[in-house]
Amino acid sequence: MSWDDLEVSQEKANETRERMREKQVETAKLFHRCFGTEEGTKVMQDLMTRFIIDNSTPFNSPNVNYEAAYHNGEAGVVRFILNQIRLAEEL
Repeated sequence: MSWDDLEVSQEKANETRERMREKQVETAKLFHRCFGTEEGTKVMQDLMTRFIIDNSTPFNSPNVNYEAAYHNGEAGVVRFILNQIRLAEEL
């Protein structure tokens, strides 16, 4: 393998970027369709209540830092889904 083998043309880079963008858009639309139904809205409301609103770490926990990070990760998944839904609505 040489350095020439590693070089990528701007055209090829643009094509790759466009394919990635199309995949991202399609994934966002899938999230929007899934959670856009009546049932999906109810599931999302439950996820938000369970993992964002009612997801606090008590100060007297044996390992507050670990629990807080764990809960933050759970909330992060829900925020990711919400961001995908918003992205699809903006497109």
